[in-house]
Amino acid sequence: MGNLDEKELQELASQLSHPNGENGIQTAYSMNVANDNMIRNAIAQIEIKDNSSLLEIGPGNGAHIKYLFEINSNIKYYGIDISKLMVEEATKLNSEFTNSDKAVFEWTDGEKIAHPDAAFDSIFTTNTIYFWKNPEEYIQEIFRILKTKGEFILAFIPKEVMEKIPFSKYGFELYDNEKAKALLQDAGFTIANTLSEQEEVLSNTGDKKIRTFTIIKAVKP
Repeated sequence: MGNLDEKELQELASQLSHPNGENGIQTAYSMNVANDNMIRNAIAQIEIKDNSSLLEIGPGNGAHIKYLFEINSNIKYYGIDISKLMVEEATKLNSEFTNSDKAVFEWTDGEKIAHPDAAFDSIFTTNTIYFWKNPEEYIQEIFRILKTKGEFILAFIPKEVMEKIPFSKYGFELYDNEKAKALLQDAGFTIANTLSEQEEVLSNTGDKKIRTFTIIKAVKP
């Protein structure tokens, strides 16, 4: 699977940004495998307390949500995704939480977030920043719906790594650490810390890779 032609690379890039159709469910599974460690590292940066309200941007099929509730079962989780297929899959896969409204998955247009000001204690996202349509406006939305002293955890693969991935030339906006931090700071966030980690993963093209990822923890003053 490592030798994909340009059409296949373009289709893969499209599925990664917006899983849909027959290949969408398989793409979501592949993303879970590839991103699991990143997601867990992002979650580790969240101060999860009793009655915390958490929002995840781009949870895909939400296979990791059980892990979140294992850390603290007394939380309220919301996941928003631009893929209606992923909202349906996540709702079904997490029925033990969605049936009791402890977890709610919602469709979003990727531009506005349909929640009131200061609604969340923590917001996190993994590997979605490349697909934000209007990054400066979207980060303002994230800032708006966070409570004062609320935290935003941003996990992504930096530009110098992404540039070596063949499909990244199709619809991906790439960020190095400084560009990502500048986006957050311009919106009013204070950078609490920046982590750089390495991991071995099975890539979306089927190859084993060593990749570096970044996690930035930002706080709304």
